[in-house]
Amino acid sequence: MATPLYDLENVDVTPFALGIPEILENIFEHSDKFTNRNSNVLVCRTWLEPCLNVIWREVEDLSRLVKLLAPTSSHAMEFLRVNEPLNWDRFGFYARRVRRIYHEGNDSPLTNHTNFALRSLFTDIAYQRTSYNLCPNLKVLEWCGDASLYMKNPSVLFMGPSVRRYILHDVKPTSNELAFVLQTIADRCPNLNHILINIDYVNQSYVDIIRDFIQKVGELHSVDLDPFEDMSPIITALRDHPNLRELHLGDCHAIDDDLDKPAITSLALPSPCGNEFASLTLLNIAAAYAVVKDLLAIGLPLLQETIITSDLRKPETPSTVKRLIETLAEKSPKVDDVHLSYGHIHDKNFTRFPPASCIVTMDHIRPLLSCTKMRNFVIKHPFPITLNDEFAEELTMSWPDLSYLQLSPKPLIRRKDFKNCFTLKALLSFARHCPCISYLSFLVAPQSSTCPTPADIENLPTPFFPKLRMLDVGSSMLYGCDKHDVTLTLARILPARTYLRYHDKRKSEDAETSPDDDGPLPPEAYNWESIMSQLTYVRYMDEKAKQEQKDLQTRIQELEAENERLRTQA
Repeated sequence: MATPLYDLENVDVTPFALGIPEILENIFEHSDKFTNRNSNVLVCRTWLEPCLNVIWREVEDLSRLVKLLAPTSSHAMEFLRVNEPLNWDRFGFYARRVRRIYHEGNDSPLTNHTNFALRSLFTDIAYQRTSYNLCPNLKVLEWCGDASLYMKNPSVLFMGPSVRRYILHDVKPTSNELAFVLQTIADRCPNLNHILINIDYVNQSYVDIIRDFIQKVGELHSVDLDPFEDMSPIITALRDHPNLRELHLGDCHAIDDDLDKPAITSLALPSPCGNEFASLTLLNIAAAYAVVKDLLAIGLPLLQETIITSDLRKPETPSTVKRLIETLAEKSPKVDDVHLSYGHIHDKNFTRFPPASCIVTMDHIRPLLSCTKMRNFVIKHPFPITLNDEFAEELTMSWPDLSYLQLSPKPLIRRKDFKNCFTLKALLSFARHCPCISYLSFLVAPQSSTCPTPADIENLPTPFFPKLRMLDVGSSMLYGCDKHDVTLTLARILPARTYLRYHDKRKSEDAETSPDDDGPLPPEAYNWESIMSQLTYVRYMDEKAKQEQKDLQTRIQELEAENERLRTQA
């Protein structure tokens, strides 16, 4: 019998790349949970370990961990055989893979069992466990509630030296309950770098507790806290963490979701010559611009992203806006992402015609043009921002890397005769100088007399707007007499993939309660919808006309060549 050339049974046909654990884990991360648990994990031993690592990387149902120790009842969360020892070897085989745990303390659809039963189970587990750290490689521990349980809090069993990020959500714990939880996490997680503490109903008495917690933690890289009226003790404690990179003190949701949240009125600031917060790269704070300006004034040389939400129940004045921007440009020259906003204003007693002193102008924004690496800039103000096309040219030349721009496209207070804003000619500047722009949002005054000519558009460098995906004109008004020219202009300058968005108050949910005017706008102010439906047709007709013109020119050239040939023969 002839000997086969190849022993096919012993040939390994698996590609080399599919035998590398790191590559396999990356592949399994993009597979759905059902496929990983029922197919991939059963392929071979090489796939087993990386697939199990992905399956057990995140645990959002603690019953999965409990069932590893012993069989449990299908009707209630309890062990079937109480007197038998727990299977710690089996538990350890899977628990060492867990990197993140998320648990809701109260009854949750994620767990499908009562918190009381789970707490009883973990109490029994704690009696049989010699060490408190159940998941030795856990990196992220996120827990909701249960602060009132003290040592019976199941989260205590997961606190260990491997934890790097701790996230606490609670409603209204007492001072003693919060102090115990934070004291425990500080003692058992010495390598903690990131903390997030979110409490629905904040109390000024929590400040000293959080300050003591921050002082006990070794080295913090990011901090996310709710706003307190007096943040001085917390800021003072943060000065001892020179490697702090991200600082979140409230955000826009702290204002929009709950107006009873306190406004930050005081920050303890280090001396301007100190190097505290010198490593800070992200600042997200909900406070008055004047308060934030004092914080920026100490110097944040590495700051790249800042999100500032004014939590006062009145709009910031142009002077506070300008002082904030001047300080930001001077003290943080590397900033490339700026978001200035405000909380929702529910006061309906605004005047419909704001005085000139309330209008932010381009002069208030101009100091920030010195930050030439700007990629994203957003400013939301209750009143329209005064702009002109010359400033658009100046802005785009200063920020060539700009990708996202929003200049208060939907002010709360709007004047029907307000014309001090960009015209469609401003789009020429963005097309000429900002090849990375993907999102534009501002008020425009679209009039036939101010539309760029076809020659202006043809002279633009091609391709222009290669990445533009959205042009948001907000609550800009467009009258019927200008609709034809505006449609032609937008069809020629906007790429076909760019979406034109507008704000139609007739379709907004708060149209009847909005305080920004004392009556409905005239019907001729709403013509953007018809423009959107016509853009595709206009582009088609333009392309068809261009092709016909090209064919005509070709035919003329052919006739001229034929005439020249006939003259030569004659």
